[in-house]
Amino acid sequence: MRKILRTSIAVLLLVSVISSSFSCFAYELNQDAVKLHKGQYENYVLLGDSVASGYRDVMSDNDDLYNKAYQETAYCRVPGSYADIIANAIIEDKSMTAFAGPGYRTIEIRYMLEDDFTETDDYMFHPAQMNAVGEPGSEEYRTAYKKAVAEADLITLGVGGNDWGAYLGWVISDVMEAENCADKYINMVREMAIENEIDLGDIETVLEIAHLAGALPAVLAEIPKALEHGLGCFYENWDIMIQDIYDLNPDVTLMVLGMSDNSVKGKYFDYDGVIGEPVNAEEPDEITTAITSAVVGLILSIGNQPMISGAETFGYTYVDTSGTTYVESHPDADGHKHIANCVIEALPHPDYMNKFDDVKIGTKYYNAVEFVVMNNIMVPTSATTFSPEQILTNGEMNYALNVINDTELPIDDKTETTAITLAEALVNNETDKDLTDLINALSASLKVLYDNDFDTDALITRGDAAKYFKSIAE
Repeated sequence: MRKILRTSIAVLLLVSVISSSFSCFAYELNQDAVKLHKGQYENYVLLGDSVASGYRDVMSDNDDLYNKAYQETAYCRVPGSYADIIANAIIEDKSMTAFAGPGYRTIEIRYMLEDDFTETDDYMFHPAQMNAVGEPGSEEYRTAYKKAVAEADLITLGVGGNDWGAYLGWVISDVMEAENCADKYINMVREMAIENEIDLGDIETVLEIAHLAGALPAVLAEIPKALEHGLGCFYENWDIMIQDIYDLNPDVTLMVLGMSDNSVKGKYFDYDGVIGEPVNAEEPDEITTAITSAVVGLILSIGNQPMISGAETFGYTYVDTSGTTYVESHPDADGHKHIANCVIEALPHPDYMNKFDDVKIGTKYYNAVEFVVMNNIMVPTSATTFSPEQILTNGEMNYALNVINDTELPIDDKTETTAITLAEALVNNETDKDLTDLINALSASLKVLYDNDFDTDALITRGDAAKYFKSIAE
């Protein structure tokens, strides 16, 4: 009963599900990107949660063994999952090591990576989450986990949804059981879903059901504590978890996958190979779509913030997975292809990985420097150096803005660039662009000042400048 209830409520309470929309497309990998990165890595390791592991919401009516394989996905390579697609596409021998599993949060990954980890809560490696044979938190698994991370040359990490979405569902499901409302609640969910009387995709509906089941006071009492713990752990653990990975393997290429909007529905995929009907064939009106996009965008920007800011701190690559299509709370077949494609397209360019002695992969400037050099926005200081700590000159700033905006600013000015000079230049040289470009430039200019504590006379380094130029050029 606990397992069924946890699954139901976790699906309902994923907070990025605001409303349903319909998206259906055939997705193919970018073959140019595949060709570029084919054979670039030999040892690919997958870390993350149920989305990473390949867990699927819909099973086949015709193949029980197949269903079992897709449900028990912890530490398994699942055919058709994004990791499987990545390995088949770019790893020469098509191999990979899977260490993802349903229910994983940042706290579980920290536990696996740290020998002296002592933090815990009531949901650490819970059987209802992990769905795995064996004990994923055992010393045997921890040893193998750390060894895989230490030996990898490519890691994809997809985790976060359970920290700030599903965790709340697990807590509420326990409250419902404690209030002896579990059976009544499950029946209500099933009846409402079958009759399609109300939308089960938002928290207001779940609270209404809790009220009808007689457990609303207890649920309301637990929600603030659950949110504080879930979100607090996510924000507190993220940088520590990333540092743990780099402590074990400083030279690894780490690709961090952002969370996406799982209200974007695709197709049911039947695991005997038959593609089913679209999840929801009803197109929402334009106003609803606009409001939903704005709300979901805000939620995701908050949820993904530690991942995005961590990319600047540590130098890993943050992969935006917007556009992924879902069945319920997990991607459909096209969704996994989309994620795989996003990762492959975002991989560091092989010609630039070891180009500069002073900007190694995994350092905070790497992604920005690779971008500005590849796009001729900034020029290296030598064949093997970029000099990220050297102060940017006004001439170098003008050179970059000329490339980005197709202008003719003077590039012979050797004056050192200050925060206010760069901030003003970013905005002033976007005046002939459209509103989106102007807002982007304004955002970048404010970030310049914010990063420098609003000290307008602060000098800008070439490394920091690369980040700002990348943000307005992309």
